[in-house]
Amino acid sequence: MNKWTRSLLVILTCWTTFSACEEKTPQEALKNAFVKAMKLLEKGEMDKYYQCLDFGQELDSLTQAQIAKMWTMHQLIKQKDRGKIIATEVTKVELTTDTLATVYYKVKYESGNEEVSANKMVCKNGEWKIRVRN
Repeated sequence: MNKWTRSLLVILTCWTTFSACEEKTPQEALKNAFVKAMKLLEKGEMDKYYQCLDFGQELDSLTQAQIAKMWTMHQLIKQKDRGKIIATEVTKVELTTDTLATVYYKVKYESGNEEVSANKMVCKNGEWKIRVRN
């Protein structure tokens, strides 16, 4: 085996190993999607955060925009009472079906308050999103 072939083999082996380590289970994919959404919320990047939400297929764009506006108001009220979110910890992930799950988590606020909660998540087109409506 020449140097070129050996180098290529090493590179392919490393690439395969690193690719396999990213998300080994659906629970890890769920957790990563949820944490990503919460970090966007923490930063106040609401447009990107809304892309992580599922409002339901049966809603038209106007209704989705109204729900998004109400959701923003809800988040601002929570922020006023508790302060900004400083950390989110996923404590448990329950996979109900291949496309439905519940994420249990704890949110820490800058005021020192903590909130324990749960959200349903739905997988659409291979992407996990936080379900806003049941």
